[in-house]
Amino acid sequence: GVAHDFNNVLQVIGSNLQLLQREVPGGAAPLVNAALGAVERGAKLSAQLLAFARKQPLQPIPFDVNRRISRMDDLLRRSLGERIEIETVLAAGLWTTMADPNQLENVVLNLAINARDAMPGGGRLTIETANCTLDDAYAAVASDVRPGQYVMVAVSDDGTGMPPEVLARVFEPFYTTKPEGQGTGLGLSMAYGFAKQSGGHIRVYSEPGQGTTVKLYLPRTMEQEVATVAPPAQTVVGGSETILVVEDDLAVQASVVRMLQALGYRTLRANDAQAALTVLQSGAKVDLLFTDVVMPGPLRSPELAQLARGIHPRIGVLFTSGYTQNAIVHAGRLDAGVELLSKPYRQEDLARKVRRVLDQAAAATEREAPQAAAGSTQRPTGATQGTAPSTVRVLLVEDQQDLRETTQQLLQMLGAYTVAVACADDAEAALETERYDLLLTDVSLPGRDGIALAVSARQRHPDLYIAFATGYAGAREFPPGLAQSVLAKPYSIEELQQLLLRAHDPQAQV
Repeated sequence: GVAHDFNNVLQVIGSNLQLLQREVPGGAAPLVNAALGAVERGAKLSAQLLAFARKQPLQPIPFDVNRRISRMDDLLRRSLGERIEIETVLAAGLWTTMADPNQLENVVLNLAINARDAMPGGGRLTIETANCTLDDAYAAVASDVRPGQYVMVAVSDDGTGMPPEVLARVFEPFYTTKPEGQGTGLGLSMAYGFAKQSGGHIRVYSEPGQGTTVKLYLPRTMEQEVATVAPPAQTVVGGSETILVVEDDLAVQASVVRMLQALGYRTLRANDAQAALTVLQSGAKVDLLFTDVVMPGPLRSPELAQLARGIHPRIGVLFTSGYTQNAIVHAGRLDAGVELLSKPYRQEDLARKVRRVLDQAAAATEREAPQAAAGSTQRPTGATQGTAPSTVRVLLVEDQQDLRETTQQLLQMLGAYTVAVACADDAEAALETERYDLLLTDVSLPGRDGIALAVSARQRHPDLYIAFATGYAGAREFPPGLAQSVLAKPYSIEELQQLLLRAHDPQAQV
């Protein structure tokens, strides 16, 4: 829970800093970059806490540890500096292991940095791999170990070493012997959590003046290796598709929507899964559901995703979270087919992940196109017939924020210029400053109700088209000639479209 809230805070800060980065003058850029660097350090701290708690969402695959260690050579040399000599001893015929290769790299890098700090005057870092069998006799001594075959990765240094009292506490979170401000005490804790969550084992051997060796054991797998390659550098691109953002933290929601809009996407938003389902059921075209995992309410995010695919079979689904609980992660692993973007993320990460999921959904649609062409060509009942005239200017009055924002976005998607307010007083102020073609007002409003607002508006603006939205449509009586249209809640995007057409031409048959 702490990680979830903390990552939400980091997401808001990071998102707004990235948007601000484009606006600030050149002299202020270093200040923004420094703040973004602090966000990344905070994100790393949160990730290490989740790793120790064995709550990080792992994506284990069968892979070759030797290949991964070899790919880290340049990164290690840049991180450790010239005074540290690096030697790698990679075993021939190394077994395939089942683990998350990206998290293994993080662990090895953290162990290497710990080793560097233990060799202030320089020294040698050795990384070894080997096939190991931990037998029943070993398991009898180390009760947290299951006998079996493992792939071992050892990181050794010839530094200062550790006395027994320090060695006994090395896996405790926040325990460190480094000076204040030079370490979080989470490096080995993260390695411990990763080993245990992966079904493996970890041991530390150290003596004062003799250096330290950390041995990480990951379980062997008989599955065939899944070859992984470093993704090529990609230009950050956006798109014009419509994305439904579902996020209960309104500050996070607002910042993410701004980032997506800056990338060119159209956005709809909802504060919880139930509100998102209402948007999906309204008939609005949604290309991607981008939803937080942990949200209030009875409807859970995985269930929302399933319902969304039932309504829009070709919709893309992307989850995001600062802490996934067990919603999409089971036994420490992401569920098959799940796409997750962990908070906090950069705009570049968001852009690439969103584009990837949208492209995958588009490719699936293309594969299904020949089958669809062979079937019926009749237009489905209830399909949207074009868009509303862009000349319609709408004043929307709705006191419920979620519904107000969602309806405003739907009207804007249909091409209408829309201003949304929460009460009759704000509506009258808006009518005095701008011309509108349509007043769409809820009946029940705080203060003066929608009927009183409509009577006043009609007196001042005789040509204004007036429509009411209400949950009690059958029981309402309106003054004669006042209500030109009545929308019964919940209303669909098709009903909004028909309303806009009537407001544009009251004599039209629609």
